[in-house]
Amino acid sequence: MYDIVKNPIPKSGLFTTPTLAEVQDFIAHLPSKEQANANLVFMFTLNACNQLVEDEILSKDVFAQ
Repeated sequence: MYDIVKNPIPKSGLFTTPTLAEVQDFIAHLPSKEQANANLVFMFTLNACNQLVEDEILSKDVFAQ
């Protein structure tokens, strides 16, 4: 594997790495009063991670079109 760019998204060894479907399933099993806030944080996090990739990886010359 080539080390072209560094992953800008930090990873914690304190937690497992679920799939997005597993995160959504976890949220679905929370009490209904907590689901809206959990979904809000989930979507904020997805958008923040997307922006990190856009800014730190896809903007690099190696990926320029």
